[in-house]
Amino acid sequence: MDKIAAGPASDRRDLFRESASRLGMNPAIVEKDFWVCWILKRLFTEPALKDQMVFKGGTSLSKVFGLIDRFSEDIDLVLDWRLLGYDQEGANDPYQATSSKTQQSRQNQEMNARAVAYIRDTLISQLNLLFAPISGIVARTDEDDPHTVNVFYPAAFEAGYIRPAVRLEIGPLASWVPSSSHSIKAYAAQAFPGAFSNPDFEVIAIDAERTFWEKATILHQEAHRPGAIPARYSRHYYDLYKLSESPIRSAALSDLVLLKSVVEFKERFYYSSWARYDLAIPGSFRLSPPNSQLPTLEKDYRAMRDMFYREPPTLGAILAGLAALEQEINTENQAG
Repeated sequence: MDKIAAGPASDRRDLFRESASRLGMNPAIVEKDFWVCWILKRLFTEPALKDQMVFKGGTSLSKVFGLIDRFSEDIDLVLDWRLLGYDQEGANDPYQATSSKTQQSRQNQEMNARAVAYIRDTLISQLNLLFAPISGIVARTDEDDPHTVNVFYPAAFEAGYIRPAVRLEIGPLASWVPSSSHSIKAYAAQAFPGAFSNPDFEVIAIDAERTFWEKATILHQEAHRPGAIPARYSRHYYDLYKLSESPIRSAALSDLVLLKSVVEFKERFYYSSWARYDLAIPGSFRLSPPNSQLPTLEKDYRAMRDMFYREPPTLGAILAGLAALEQEINTENQAG
């Protein structure tokens, strides 16, 4: 990958265009996927960075597990909170019980502040040192979100929904378990394996069963949100629908202990009174959005059009599938 990244821009452009033609994809997606993978390889193989983070979220569902047919352009990463001065056990373990929600809130704020300082003072420098040999690659902290690092790359193609930068969304307030090692490769390497000397590399990713319940509790939260659903949230409905169409559905539904773990983590580290995580249990779980939110979701879902590799299901089909999943969670699993 490094040879291609460091090579002439015209060669990369030709590779991405031909790969897109072979794979039936938008060239801008193939291009950005290459840089997503190049960055992931740095994060999970370079001695200065490996073993510090775990890969999670929508991009892992696509790149690691092949469970969704959309391009997820952001990299969600769990930062090892030991880098921030915390322990895995003992008095300095963030999992230790706090005496009140106020104390927990202060602890969460302190952890986030330490993470911001680590990203600003340490990680950005490490990234740019590793990126320096490749012209046109630079990492900068996002102006609006100090937990996010934008990695700009020399883009040759454009598509409206695809930003010309890879967003690394990094935070310590997420669980590392269950997770496991997986081999991944860029789409261009799938199309032209001979162009890559070492196309495959290993990443540590959160297991898809946990992501199933993470996505489900996001939808449960949104079903109770008093205001408008945030932009780009239609992807969560699509992702859970696709997960529910895979073997992950039965694996996740048979593991209500994992659901309980996800809910307890969110109640502790992402407490919100209106989210009603206390109701995120069989018998009262909600996945379907209020009717008032449907126009917003429909508009947001249409805006995602360029991100799909294959003809996507309609939003109506997604919501019907999720309604059936909601019913299954609330009936068949109450005894679990």
